[in-house]
Amino acid sequence: MNERCTYLLPIRRVRFNEAEAADFGEYFKLLAAAGCEVLVVDGSPSDVFNQHEAAWACLCRHTAVDPQHTYLNGKVNGIHTGVALASFESIIQADDDIRYTADNINRICSLLEEYEMVRPQNFLRPLPWWARMEAARMLVNRALLPAGDYPGTCGFRRTTFRRVGHYDGDVLFDNEEIVRHFRLRGANILYANDFFILKRPPTLAKWLEQRPRQAYEDFVMRLKTFFFLLLIPLALLLLFSFGWKALLIYVSFVSFGSALLAIRGRRNGANKVFPFFVCLYAPLWFFERSLSSYWALYWRARHGGYPFGDRLLVKGTGRAWVAGGKTRLQ
Repeated sequence: MNERCTYLLPIRRVRFNEAEAADFGEYFKLLAAAGCEVLVVDGSPSDVFNQHEAAWACLCRHTAVDPQHTYLNGKVNGIHTGVALASFESIIQADDDIRYTADNINRICSLLEEYEMVRPQNFLRPLPWWARMEAARMLVNRALLPAGDYPGTCGFRRTTFRRVGHYDGDVLFDNEEIVRHFRLRGANILYANDFFILKRPPTLAKWLEQRPRQAYEDFVMRLKTFFFLLLIPLALLLLFSFGWKALLIYVSFVSFGSALLAIRGRRNGANKVFPFFVCLYAPLWFFERSLSSYWALYWRARHGGYPFGDRLLVKGTGRAWVAGGKTRLQ
């Protein structure tokens, strides 16, 4: 198939993993067969970069990050590097845990003929217990937010990216920052809440590492953060003031309400990729997020930011978050 879009993958590894490199190689073959120019912008140390080059040289365009880009979030530097090098107008940008199919590529390329940015949704496979909690979180977001959950991928036009200019790259939550920057600058965005792209779940260790980070990213949403900070203290207050029966009623209320929200999030085709049983994990996510919010608050108070690789990022979200969020959804 003739190439018709650029698949942009920013990546960084501190050590080479032969099995992972081989897995990426098979994925790159699938993307190429679907008509993608596969462009991997690699911010790994030189020894790892060279091993990636040896593994992927015949499967993709493999390049280093342009040093002129100096944002604290290295992935953003990789994206700017990749957009400058992309050969096609349609660009699909994706995190390293995203896996498109050929049908997904066909659909997003078709949509980019009409829209300047396409923001799909993700679903998780496989589903170990921690991924079930993450899937429940995604469903709750889909239930409450008109724009749906926050995906790890999007498609956009290269000319539009150049027109809207650089977005804030000194933030943790870069995936949504780029979307809100486009929206703030008047781009025609499709929030494709019925378009689902596979996301592989993290390892348990990685998932645990991400808990306070996700809570830190939410600090800009003050009402949401206050709600989760209140969950556990309120439970303790009820326990010591009114006893176990009051606590049981409270926990039952929170559990039932969160599960209902997750069930609501299965609309717009999500029921096809989110099994019903993951809704039962929503209460666990609610209380996990409450604990993680305190963990993130500790990082904010003790260190003034949150670690991202070998750097400390102060901002969870950036310049476009509030202003871009206030503009009307198209």
